[in-house]
Amino acid sequence: MVLSTQDPWDELRTSQGAPYGTMHMTHCKEQFSLAFVHAITAAARCKLSDLKVDDERIDFTVRQVANHRVYSSAVVDVQMKCTEQEVLKDDGVHWRLSRDHYDALRDPHTYNRKILAVLLVPSRLGDWLEMRDEGMLLRRSAYWTCLEGDDPVETDSKTVVLPRERVFTVEQLLAILQRIGDGGAP
Repeated sequence: MVLSTQDPWDELRTSQGAPYGTMHMTHCKEQFSLAFVHAITAAARCKLSDLKVDDERIDFTVRQVANHRVYSSAVVDVQMKCTEQEVLKDDGVHWRLSRDHYDALRDPHTYNRKILAVLLVPSRLGDWLEMRDEGMLLRRSAYWTCLEGDDPVETDSKTVVLPRERVFTVEQLLAILQRIGDGGAP
């Protein structure tokens, strides 16, 4: 028996029959995540710095210039994940991290504060984005959590829960940055 090495996404076509590109789905999720966060960050009047090397388990940094109680600016590092898997449960998104990712995100001795964000997308690529006369709709939603100071683990991985109430929105991002700017945790 010959196993197919072809990606099942390779044969996707639009309703008019035009083929999608051949970029690997991992890269598509990465790029869609960036677009999603860019939209939220821009609407929050903040800046996004894309890091070229992910050796700290950080994908990008959000920067805000604003007058907070302690600082005149706030910065948060973000580790972003994207999935079409059904990981949203009643209490939140259940996401498995390798121990090295978990340790990097829980480290309380870093200068910048860190959060983990997980973007949930529909299982069908064609449903990720919709264009209408009223505007563009990016589907679905992202959730966030801060693991800073969490207990170490002895296992190879750790499943963390990103609470349902922590939807990554403009309001939530601004609240995260305000808490950091006021000298607190995200």
